[in-house]
Amino acid sequence: MVDPALATAVRFADGCLRARRWIAALCCLCCALAAAPGWAAEPPDGAELRKAEAAATEAKVFFKAGLFDKASTKFMEAFAISKRPSLMYNAARAYEEGLNFREAVALLRHYRDLPDVGVDGKRDADERIARMEGVLRQQAADEAIKTEAARLEAERVATELRNKQEAERAERERLDRERLERERAAQLPVEPTPTVVPPKTRKVSWVLVASAAAVGVLAGGAYGEALYEANQARKLTIVDVNDVTSYQGHVSDAKTFQAVAITGAVVASGLAAWAVLDWWYSGANGDEKTPPKSSVSVFPAPGGGMLSLRGSF
Repeated sequence: MVDPALATAVRFADGCLRARRWIAALCCLCCALAAAPGWAAEPPDGAELRKAEAAATEAKVFFKAGLFDKASTKFMEAFAISKRPSLMYNAARAYEEGLNFREAVALLRHYRDLPDVGVDGKRDADERIARMEGVLRQQAADEAIKTEAARLEAERVATELRNKQEAERAERERLDRERLERERAAQLPVEPTPTVVPPKTRKVSWVLVASAAAVGVLAGGAYGEALYEANQARKLTIVDVNDVTSYQGHVSDAKTFQAVAITGAVVASGLAAWAVLDWWYSGANGDEKTPPKSSVSVFPAPGGGMLSLRGSF
């Protein structure tokens, strides 16, 4: 079974990455829409068009290298300058290739509403939107199935535990009844049932548990960032000095996040162990047994004339 804390940490790290990409796409889109009146009033000059062409060329390089998020950002920069619908379409395709379907669908909806997009372009956008929304719906359904399965499993375990406790209680009652019947048949006075002192309740140190969980979440987030930086470095194509510098930066960041994740995992494990030990020893007094009563017996010594003492203390 997957550790809930680890699963939560992984989902948190993935959510942070998706949020960052979504915000970047929205920023580019807002810049493009805010500048739209300016484009309509004054077309870009030659310098601006060259700048847009350079951004589009750089986006294509990123796209071929598999750096789809960077490619989409560059395509949107070029679109903000030249207002060519094909650039927004290319940005959406980059998100689609990167499996960021929500971002791709959002851009395609804006693309199909642009005035220069023809019927074929709108039809292609609608088909891609329908296909990606189907994938998103399937992913949501799969997640719901997993959640329901986990809930049913938890209910099953709880039911088995209750049944086991009921069976143990019934067995204790049966043994008590048999003991009383034997004593009554032998006409012996029934001894009162000794009072059973309940064991001391073990207490959970929620401060330690919360600290371990918090450190575990942070360690998981750092590990996710380390994987992300390592993946960026692996996907980078070395072309010039700038690419080498970027590669070294990704590797350095990956090592730093890896060290933070390892340290956090060690600290979280220590806090969890501390919480378990604190919980266990908090009820140790209730596990002690009552010592036997002392007794002394006097017997004649073998051969007569002397006594011997026997007893337990």
